[in-house]
Amino acid sequence: MPLGTAKRHPVATGLALLGGIATAGWVAESRLDPAEWYPPEPPAMEGLLASGDELVGADTVLSCDGPEDVAFDAEDRLYTGTGDGRVIRTVDPVTPDTTDADIETFALTRGRPLGMTFAGEDLLVCAEDAGLISVDPDGEVTTLSDSAGGREIAFADDLYIADDGTVYFTDATEHVIFQDELFELADTGRLLAYHPDSGETTVELTGLGFANGICPHADGESVLVTETSRYRVTRYWIDGDSEGDERPFAENLVGYPDNIEAASDGTYWLAIPALRDDFLDGLHEHPWVKRQLGKLPTAVLEQVSGDPYGLVLRLDETGTVVESLHDPEGDVYGVTSATPKPDHDALYLGSLFGESVTRYSLE
Repeated sequence: MPLGTAKRHPVATGLALLGGIATAGWVAESRLDPAEWYPPEPPAMEGLLASGDELVGADTVLSCDGPEDVAFDAEDRLYTGTGDGRVIRTVDPVTPDTTDADIETFALTRGRPLGMTFAGEDLLVCAEDAGLISVDPDGEVTTLSDSAGGREIAFADDLYIADDGTVYFTDATEHVIFQDELFELADTGRLLAYHPDSGETTVELTGLGFANGICPHADGESVLVTETSRYRVTRYWIDGDSEGDERPFAENLVGYPDNIEAASDGTYWLAIPALRDDFLDGLHEHPWVKRQLGKLPTAVLEQVSGDPYGLVLRLDETGTVVESLHDPEGDVYGVTSATPKPDHDALYLGSLFGESVTRYSLE
C-alpha cells in the first residue's frame, strides 16, 4: 500500500504543505516522531528502466473499488477485495479473453481486504483492522490471528503459505494512519508467522519499513519482504543453515514497492504503485520539518505524490531488475500486485487506488 495518487506536482505539493504548517501554527502537538534519513539518489529511468508503453491498453477484467490483490480458486474464478471491506469474486471462471466480468459478493471481512491466497478450499486474507482471516467456501469468516508479541495486528498486508502450512504474513505498521509510517520512518513493520497446529502467532522479524508484500525465494529456504518506506526488498531465511538471517535483496528502487510474486522461471514480479517523490525524499533529511507536518490533518499528507504512473518490475534471483512494464499515461496506475497466471500466460494487476483489475499478456 503506497502513498496516495493525487495528480499533483511535487513542488506544488510542497508549497501546499508548507502553507498548511503556517495555517496550523507551531504550537499544536505533532503525532510524528520522525527519523532523519538521507535516501540515495533514485536510479535513472533508462536502460532496463526506460519508460515504455507496455501496460497501456491492458484489458479490464473486472471493475470495483480498490482491488489490492487477486487470487483464483479451483474453478478459475477471480477473487479480490474492495474498499468497503468485501471480498468479491467473478460469477464465471476467468479466461484469457474475459473483460469486465460480472461479480458477486463472497464475504464481508470487517476490515479492508489486502493480500489473499488459497489454502485448499479456504481463502486466507490479510485485512487491515481485522488481522489474518480465513474464509470458507460458504463465505464464513474466521479470525486466525489479530495480535502477536503483545501488540495488535493493525495492518495485516500480505501472506505466503509455506509447505509445512505455516502462514508467513506482514504487519505493515503500528500506525493507524499508514501514511505516518512513510513520513516518520519508525520502521514498525513486522514479519509474523501463524502456526495452524497450535494457533500461535510468532514474531519472526521486526524493524521493517512498512512491511508490505511477501513471496518465497526460489531457494525454498527464504522469503522476500518488501519495505515500502525504504524503497527496498529484504530477504529473510525461514529454514536451512541461515535460518533467522536477513540480507538486502533489492535496494534503492525507483518507486515504492508493494506486493511481490514469484514467477515460474525463478524471477519475481514486483508491483510499484508510485514513483518516488522528490519532495518527500528531501523531507527525510529534515525531521524537524516532518514533525511540523504531523500537526496537519491526515488528508493533507495523503496528497504527497507525483502524477499517476503504472509500473511493474521483474527481478532476477539476485534482485537485479531485468525487465520493466510501464504506463506513463496513468490509465493503469497505482499497481499494488502483479499476479502471474501461467495457464493464461498473463499478469493480473491489482490497484488499491484504482477501480479495476487489469490483465497484461505475457505472450
